[in-house]
Amino acid sequence: MNKRQSRLSLIVKLLLHHNISSQDELMALLEAHGCVVTQATLSRDLKTLRTSKVATELGGYRYEIAANGTAADEIATQAMDTVRRASILSVAFSAPIAVIKTRNGYAGGVAYDIDDIDSPDILGTIAGADTVFVTFAPGVTAADAFRLLSDIVPALVIEEATRSGY
Repeated sequence: MNKRQSRLSLIVKLLLHHNISSQDELMALLEAHGCVVTQATLSRDLKTLRTSKVATELGGYRYEIAANGTAADEIATQAMDTVRRASILSVAFSAPIAVIKTRNGYAGGVAYDIDDIDSPDILGTIAGADTVFVTFAPGVTAADAFRLLSDIVPALVIEEATRSGY
């Protein structure tokens, strides 16, 4: 992995595990992990990763990475896949609905990705802060649903749902 890939990967990990509200705060965390960057480089990295500032429940703001949309390059695509894998916690299926639990604030991006599948078997999604409801067409089985969601929902999450009987 080259220096840029390593830095982007570290930024993704930091944003997933910390409530970071400013570039200065992120730069300090990067430096604490041995990665010194300029503000201009960090700003470009945040743009590449498609971050945005979102309101928190306590009235502040934090950076969040969009798990959807078109990546500027392969590195950003890999970073968004990492975000998606880390943001989806569980999935359950009860015909014709799947309930996907996510980390707080990530449900909208996951719903966007599901809507982007553009399958006639997926009728639509509704996203809250940490939950996505997916409605499937009549006759779609749990196996069909998990197959449709397999590019978005991590394999381990689907395996756990299958073992749980969903």
